[in-house]
Amino acid sequence: MRLSFLVAVVAGVLVGTGVAIASPNPLPLRDRLVKQGEFAGLRTESTTHWFKTAKAWVGGGPHLSAAQISAEIARLHREGFVAVLSEFLDRGSARGSGLSWVMQLGSAASARAELKVDLAEDRARGGSFSAFSVPAIPGARGYRVTGGENIYFADGPFLYLVGQGWSTADKTPPTRASLIAAVTTLYGRVHNHPAG
Repeated sequence: MRLSFLVAVVAGVLVGTGVAIASPNPLPLRDRLVKQGEFAGLRTESTTHWFKTAKAWVGGGPHLSAAQISAEIARLHREGFVAVLSEFLDRGSARGSGLSWVMQLGSAASARAELKVDLAEDRARGGSFSAFSVPAIPGARGYRVTGGENIYFADGPFLYLVGQGWSTADKTPPTRASLIAAVTTLYGRVHNHPAG
């Protein structure tokens, strides 16, 4: 309570003295993906994939029953689904070794709710699953599964996922540190920027 009062007083003093408090610039979805050079060892592919309806996004996912598809689409509509933009990331000659996607929803609460749902679905797919922390990003959830690692985070009405994968024959798999560094860079670039 005291902190919020102090912030309000400081903001009032700054406005009263003519000091402008800058608002972050709007960013379109295309500027919310990992950029070339931000993820060590991986490069972005030139093609991005738009999913402009909840039905298109759910249809691109794992095999689901008709009832599950309907439930997923209905949930996304309730959350104010706007769109998903995704890109694959390549490592050496291996195409699709990584992934970066962003989903725009109707509110920050919807983005946080979708993060919980997506994480629970990923955990329920079976196989190995172990969580790891991503301390630089509030509310981020990192996890390892067989052959890959992913990090989700929500910021405003946006949900982000960045992941990397490798085969069992890979003698030099990518590191978790490089994944966390890439996601931390992405978060620093998009944090608090409104929709473009």
